[in-house]
Amino acid sequence: MTEVSDAETDPEAAGAAIVNPPRQPLLSLRRLGLIAVLAVAVAVLAVTFSRGEDAGPQGVGCNDVAVVACTPRPGSHVLRQAEVGVELRSGYDGRITIGNVTIPEEQMQQALDPSSPEFQRLPPEQRNLGPRPNNRNVVKFQPGPGKAVERFTTGEVRITIEFWRESEGRESSRSFSYSVIVT
Repeated sequence: MTEVSDAETDPEAAGAAIVNPPRQPLLSLRRLGLIAVLAVAVAVLAVTFSRGEDAGPQGVGCNDVAVVACTPRPGSHVLRQAEVGVELRSGYDGRITIGNVTIPEEQMQQALDPSSPEFQRLPPEQRNLGPRPNNRNVVKFQPGPGKAVERFTTGEVRITIEFWRESEGRESSRSFSYSVIVT
């Protein structure tokens, strides 16, 4: 004959076992493991957010009010042909320097070739703005054949952004630099 425990036959006894579970030690191996995992996650987040951008002498950087976004974020790992630079607020213009190489405006992203039919169709006042008449606030560059920088070298690459409010002219420019890691 099979024995039946009190918990199987008495619903109150079964409920009491659930309501009053056995005492657990304060620091069990499982709890210590969870604490260690959480500590590592917090440390990784702290390191990630502390690797912010370098500020230039004026204290500007990717967090400047004129900067909408840095592509990629400072300290990021990128490929040799990655696009780098910033998007500025409307009404700003800028230039980009990679290492010690100043990128010509006509090689920047979204620039129009002055000899192209598309550029020639623009009204004279827009053509007078140069090869980036409709997107002066996009200060980005992507290496490629025949460009000032054909590909990034492996290691740390320094990106310098000079920018200014268009209404004030380049004489009022500010600049900042940051680095990315090319893999």
